[in-house]
Amino acid sequence: MLVWLNGRLVPARRARVSALDRGLLHGDGAYDTWRTYAGRPFAVAAHVRRLAAAARTLALPGPGPAAAWERRTRRLVARVGLPDAAVRLTLTRGPAGDVLSPVRRARPTLLLVARPLPRDLARRQTRGASVILLPFPRDAAPPWGALKLVGHASAVAGRLLATRRRADEALYVTPAGEVTEGTTSNLFLVERGALVTPPVSAGILPGVTRALVLVLARRAGVALREERVPAARVRRAAEVFLTSSTAEIVPVVRLDGRPVAGGQPGELTRLLQTRYAAHVRRALRVAGTR
Repeated sequence: MLVWLNGRLVPARRARVSALDRGLLHGDGAYDTWRTYAGRPFAVAAHVRRLAAAARTLALPGPGPAAAWERRTRRLVARVGLPDAAVRLTLTRGPAGDVLSPVRRARPTLLLVARPLPRDLARRQTRGASVILLPFPRDAAPPWGALKLVGHASAVAGRLLATRRRADEALYVTPAGEVTEGTTSNLFLVERGALVTPPVSAGILPGVTRALVLVLARRAGVALREERVPAARVRRAAEVFLTSSTAEIVPVVRLDGRPVAGGQPGELTRLLQTRYAAHVRRALRVAGTR
């Protein structure tokens, strides 16, 4: 397996970063993830913009132009033989000192990694996923909730708990009993034909796929509401689905081991899946003609 590290493609087992890298010592960094289809990266510009915004908030050097990351992504997935991949770009401050405040300027660490898509992704997209409610919220209050930070202990703990309970994903729950998002996904409900999703002000990550689904829903004439969602509303919703750049749109059919939304993917979920797939095909076709 190859990775792109600071300008070079190197075998993953030989890739090295400093023991004093601040991403390792302090989580002093951010990342973003996008997907490739048949070797072609999708929506890289939106993801790099979000990473650049995180870098500005953290006073990190920016990641550079999206076009460069598109080229590097194409080269990486071709070399590792993963035409359909999840691609992660990580940016840290580099080896700038092991105390909280950087003691010197350092070359930032930039790492690009491609990994296979989950083997059961097609099954989850078609048949639906099982999720659980977590007994804790995401460990990133505003304004940090809008950033994909290198350190995200709540996501690791949440996914470990989901795995132990044989669930596909886990949803954060605030002390007030509101469901915000998943460990790697945004949350949507369908209530009386309207699409409902928690607002960014609730401390959620402003997902690139979430934003695109909202656009596609508006084009389809679907009523939209962004509002806080108590757990009881998730349980009784007509439809529930999750979104992420890697998984696209995934119906939720079980919640804490019990059927939700009738135990079957819903009609609006299916419509948005179809429209999302069509949008991706158009975008990649247009990109291919440039």
